[in-house]
Amino acid sequence: MINVLLIDDSSVFLMGLKLALTAKKEFASIESVGTPGAAVAFLNSHQETDVAVVDITLESETDGLTLLGIIRDAFPSVRTLVLSHYKNPAYILKAITSGACAYLAKDSAPESIAQSVADVSSGKSLFFGETIDSAKIKRLFGGQDNLLARKPQGLTPRELEVLQLTTSGYSNTQIASALEITVNTVDSYKERIKGKFGLDSIVECVARAVADGLVIV
Repeated sequence: MINVLLIDDSSVFLMGLKLALTAKKEFASIESVGTPGAAVAFLNSHQETDVAVVDITLESETDGLTLLGIIRDAFPSVRTLVLSHYKNPAYILKAITSGACAYLAKDSAPESIAQSVADVSSGKSLFFGETIDSAKIKRLFGGQDNLLARKPQGLTPRELEVLQLTTSGYSNTQIASALEITVNTVDSYKERIKGKFGLDSIVECVARAVADGLVIV
């Protein structure tokens, strides 16, 4: 039997999702919270939780993507599934590198979401739901092997952050400040990014990343 925690700040959506999950007999308990803080508090007191279903656009101090990393590090036995309105590869990439086992769009059929929660609990990972082009996502991220390694295009999460900030027009000094690292470290990350893309300049890397949907313009 599966114990599930739903994390979403929409009470209407939570109501519908609970109904969808209740229809499957595999679920022993289905609880819900509306904020990351409440999620952490719940998981601390409910060690038996198997799956957390997370919305990445929570309207609070900590967004869902950050919460994924917290759950991965603090509650390693809890498997996470993301439900989001966004189908952008950059969000999917960030979710995967933050520990998500699966990423589904909120316009997926209720029965599909319920089955996916059960699949995640059983150990399955890295699927994208019926309304996301999973073949395209895998192609952009360098194939199934890279997805399973959670290193799409060979980039680490920090390298992706540097690349995203560069794409957003941040200078090396601004990137260093935002990530609380030195300017020399930023330069080192950019050299690694160029090496992994096989390109001579960070501008070319940005152009390739934008074309592949790895960063948000």
